Amino acid sequence: MKRKYKVIIPTIIVSFLLVGFYLSKDKITTYFHAYQKYKNITEENTTIDTNLDKEEIRELITVDYNAIEYKNTNNVPLTLDIYGPKKLKRAASPVLIYVHGGSWAYGTNDIPEFMEPILDFFREEGFTIISTQYELMKDEMIFYKQICDIKDTIRWINKNREIYNFDTDNIGIIGVSSGAHLAMMAAYSEKDDFIDDRDLMNYDSNIKYLIDLFGPTDLSTLDISNADSTFKEIINSLGDEKEEILKEYSPINHIGAGEPNTLIIHSTDDNLVPYKNAEVLYKKLVNTKNKVKILTLEGTSHDFLDFNQENIKDIGINIFKFIIDNL
Repeated sequence: MKRKYKVIIPTIIVSFLLVGFYLSKDKITTYFHAYQKYKNITEENTTIDTNLDKEEIRELITVDYNAIEYKNTNNVPLTLDIYGPKKLKRAASPVLIYVHGGSWAYGTNDIPEFMEPILDFFREEGFTIISTQYELMKDEMIFYKQICDIKDTIRWINKNREIYNFDTDNIGIIGVSSGAHLAMMAAYSEKDDFIDDRDLMNYDSNIKYLIDLFGPTDLSTLDISNADSTFKEIINSLGDEKEEILKEYSPINHIGAGEPNTLIIHSTDDNLVPYKNAEVLYKKLVNTKNKVKILTLEGTSHDFLDFNQENIKDIGINIFKFIIDNL
């Protein structure tokens, strides 16, 4: 991945270090490594304890795997990209799955620029980042197939854990917009739900934690007038079945006890997915005694075009802390 936001990421790291001292020694060590990487810029702003035990860290030649076909059903080959860890700090590499947005009908699994410094930091900490494809809608509603694709990505990771040295006890998923919707449906549904590829059906599809960036949790609240034209046409073609289908594929209706820990990030000014989606998700997870945190943004719309440095810093700090807390 390209390195971007060289000014932003030191700010994120320093801010995160200053609020993280109450965590365990291992977690502080993670922050310390981030600090060392940027100390030539931020040295005067920190008071880190440098008496921490130093790990034996083996530098790796970064190995990235592009366009690996993980399934092919209905003559639709789907691929994923693997961004390997830059350092090996654990016996096996924790995995973070990225699911792209695009109104379920367009988009690619390329890592967006604002996510690059965040994900690159975790690669430095020994994580593997996997960016996956899912089948895009063209002229019919295929929510079921798309959710299967995300769950089959998780199953593929479990199937291939020894080949790529994945730590399958530490799998997280981060989704943006429609990708967050699919990630939530995959995370909150039962392990054996949404089966598509028979070669993967016997592998686990559970994850440990979930990060929801502006995802729709109650599809009935979407402002369809602002949606992509393809998705709008598909929704409007559902007729009398529309209400039932939107209910069936709303993540809020699949939440029970024992769900993965969840971080919700949403803006009060979202012009496509109303902030209410974040509120009802948070309340439902709390009421079912699941662990959940929420970051509320203000003054930003649904896409990232109007995000400023402060917005990105807030998102980065919360994602860093949430993932490390869930290791």
